[in-house]
Amino acid sequence: MLNNEGNQYDVAIVGGGLSGLSIACWLLDLATDRDQPMPSMCILEPRTEYENDRTWCFWQGVPNTFDSLVARRWSRWQVGFDGKYITQSSNQHAYAMLAAHDVYQYARDRISACSNTSLKLGIEVSELIDNPGAVEIITNHGRLRARVAIDSRPPGLDQMAAHKGFWQRFSGHEVYCPGHGLEIETATLMDFQACDDHVRFVYALPFDKERCLIEWTEFDPSGGTSDCSSNAMDWLRSQNWGKHEVLRTESGSLPMFPLQPRTQSPRIVNAGVGAGWMRPATGYQFATCQRVSKILAEQLLAAKKHGVWHLQQPKPRPDWLNWMDTIFLRALRRHPATAPRWFLSMFSGANAEQMVRFMNDEPRLSDALAIARTLPKTTFLKAAFSV
Repeated sequence: MLNNEGNQYDVAIVGGGLSGLSIACWLLDLATDRDQPMPSMCILEPRTEYENDRTWCFWQGVPNTFDSLVARRWSRWQVGFDGKYITQSSNQHAYAMLAAHDVYQYARDRISACSNTSLKLGIEVSELIDNPGAVEIITNHGRLRARVAIDSRPPGLDQMAAHKGFWQRFSGHEVYCPGHGLEIETATLMDFQACDDHVRFVYALPFDKERCLIEWTEFDPSGGTSDCSSNAMDWLRSQNWGKHEVLRTESGSLPMFPLQPRTQSPRIVNAGVGAGWMRPATGYQFATCQRVSKILAEQLLAAKKHGVWHLQQPKPRPDWLNWMDTIFLRALRRHPATAPRWFLSMFSGANAEQMVRFMNDEPRLSDALAIARTLPKTTFLKAAFSV
């Protein structure tokens, strides 16, 4: 049972998923590197246990606190449609993958090794109250207080109900299949499947000659509630790879529209998907999560050092990039059948470094212009000047 007297912290992080654990690990890293006092911290997570329930992928080059845990890298990546593939490669940036169980275990070990930090499982937070001098956190096991709180809970349905956009639905299967035939050094980001009313594609990551991850993904405008796991299995059977064994599954539904932070308080800031960290037009989050988590960790160290417990809500990306995503998604909604050719045009018309920066959420303006030039002008001008 939690109580005010025994549960007072400098920092409370609500949610122990990727965002919450990234902030905690960045804070531990920076405090150690700079030999600064570590704020007392608790992470409140509703799960009672962690499972190997997902993977995170990104292009290396962005500093991240989990870089030592990278399980697999690919030197090339490709997109394809109707038998045509565009392949890119980079000497500077490999496409990299992290397994959830590695991230969870590493973060838990780091947190438990620090005397004034803790991870509390099975704790559901119902309310954050911004009282004078402290934030009061109401949970299913009592109350606690913190000087500041970082809320990384996913957005509620009320926050998302008014948006007209896509949901990225995916169903993935890690399979054991000797002789699967995939090119070992090439990650297939999008192998588009024919569909008139929305975008669907296969995402394929070969781990070695015997194992791979196959995900069926759809950009669904209907609300993101239906199951697409049967599509992934149907695609697997259509490849005639022979006997295969499913080792692990993962699935999810991600909002593909802009989300704004729920709170505007110097003592309560938002993090994660609910703060707009996930890129609306791509569904990628990891690189942005690392960049913004480090910013928040630096603010927390400064607050501990100076005794001024006020935080600023970081912006995950510039406004002009959000505007580009809005236009792209509007055009995508109106022309789903032709969208696969847009992606092939982008990956063939912009070079690998431009695409990496763009996908990692840190494009230069010149990168954005190079990519914009690959898209059909009339279609996107109409999307830009209509609602």
